[in-house]
Amino acid sequence: MSKKRRNSNVVRFSVLGAGATPADPGRKLSDIMKEMALRLLKRPDGMASRPAIEAALILATAAWNAALGDYLFRNQHRELLAKCEWGDASPWAELRATDTDQLIAELVEYKRARFPEDDRLIVAAGLSPEDQVQVHWSDHGKVAAAVNTALFGLTVSEEAAVTPRADHPVAEKIVARIKREVQGKVTDLKAVVAGRTAADEIQKSVVSTEALAALHPAHAAYVYALNQVSLLAEQLASLDELAPLVKLLSKAEDEYLPSGPPMSPLTRSFFSCWSFFDARVGSGDETIGTTVLKVGAIFGMAPELLRLVQLMQDSRMGVYLHEGREGDLAALRELATGEGCRAVVPSGYRGQRGELWYARVLPPPVPGGAEHVVLTTPYVLLRPGPREWRAYFARTLPGASRAAYERHMKYGPTNSYWTEFVFEGYVNHQAEVIYLAGLPDIEKSRPHSRVNS
Repeated sequence: MSKKRRNSNVVRFSVLGAGATPADPGRKLSDIMKEMALRLLKRPDGMASRPAIEAALILATAAWNAALGDYLFRNQHRELLAKCEWGDASPWAELRATDTDQLIAELVEYKRARFPEDDRLIVAAGLSPEDQVQVHWSDHGKVAAAVNTALFGLTVSEEAAVTPRADHPVAEKIVARIKREVQGKVTDLKAVVAGRTAADEIQKSVVSTEALAALHPAHAAYVYALNQVSLLAEQLASLDELAPLVKLLSKAEDEYLPSGPPMSPLTRSFFSCWSFFDARVGSGDETIGTTVLKVGAIFGMAPELLRLVQLMQDSRMGVYLHEGREGDLAALRELATGEGCRAVVPSGYRGQRGELWYARVLPPPVPGGAEHVVLTTPYVLLRPGPREWRAYFARTLPGASRAAYERHMKYGPTNSYWTEFVFEGYVNHQAEVIYLAGLPDIEKSRPHSRVNS
C-alpha cells in the first residue's frame, strides 16, 4: 500500500496563529519568530510555501535584531534572500508586500511594542527538515551590533573565509606540533582556539561583555578580536617555534616600556598592534597575527573572528590629514594615497582641521559598515607639515607602487623603524593624544634622537 508524499514545499504552522499572544518573558524565541513571521503572510492561517516561510523568517530575524540595535541582518537581508535555493518558486505572492524594508520596519515596531525587555540576540534562525522553526540566540543583546554579528557567528559569508598562506613555515611547524601533541599546554592551546569548555578559565581574561557594551560598536568588535589574539599569543609564546619572535618582542618591551606618557610615548594600543601584526621574522614576514590565522583556520576558530583578525593583520599605520569633524567622527584623508574616511576615535580626541595624524585606521568591521576605527591613540605630527611628509615619501619610495608604500608603512626598513620614530619624536601629550615632531629618515629632526641627546 503506497502513501502519498507530503509536498516538501508546503508548510503549515499549527502552534500559533497570526494574532498576538501574551508577551510571556519565558516564551521560546522560536515561537515568537513564528508569530512575527506569520504577520507577514497574506493568509497566515492557511498553507504556506516553504520559500514564503523562509523569507518571512529572514525578515522577522532582521527586524528583531534591528530593534536591539543590530542592523547587520537588516542591511544584508536582500543578499540572504538571494542566496536561498528556491528553484523556480517565489515567496512574494504569499507575502503582504514586496517592499522588504517596509515589512521589516513594521516588525521592528511590533517587537518594540510587544517584547520591549527581551534582549536575546538571534544568531541563526531557519526551518528544520521537519518544518520546525529553529532559533539560536545569544544573551549578549546589550553588546552593540558589530560585536554580536562579527564575533558570535550571525552569518558566515563567502568573503568571511580566510585562506591561510602557505609560505609561513613557523606557523606550519606549530600546526604540525599541535596535531602531534595530546597533552600539556599545546592541547590547552587547541582548546582556546576552538573556544571549548576546557579554555573557560583562560577566556575569563578576555574583555567582558559589559565593557564591550560601553564602546562604539565598530570599536567593540576590534577590541574583542584583539583580546582573543592577545590570549592566543600568550599561549603561543611558550612554543619553541616562536622563540625568535618572542625574543624580538621581549627586547622591544624592555627598551620602550610601552605604557603611554609620561613613562613612554608608545601606548599599549600602538605597541600591541605592532607586536601582533607588524613585528616579523623570517622570509615569510611571519607575525603573531599570521600564526593565529593559520592555527585558527586549522583548529576551528569562528570564521567571522578569523575575518576580523585578518583585517587587523592587513592593517598598518599611516599619515592622515584631518579634514574636519562630522559629529563624533573625524574626517581623515591619507596623505600618500588620497583615500578618505570617517572614523571613530575611541581615545576621545576629536582633532582639528589641518592636523597631521600618524595612526592605525581600520576599515568598518562589518561588511557594508560606514565607520572606520582609529585603533591607536592618535599621534599628532606637529612638524614638519604635509609638504615635507610628501617629500619624505617621494625620496624614500621613488616611483614605488601602492604595495611598496603599504609595506613601508607597515614594516619599515627594519622592525624598529617606526617604533624608534615614535619614541624619538615625542614632544608632549594630553590624555587622549600624543604629539610628535620630526621625520623618520632625518635623525636630527627628532627631539630625542641620538644626535640630539
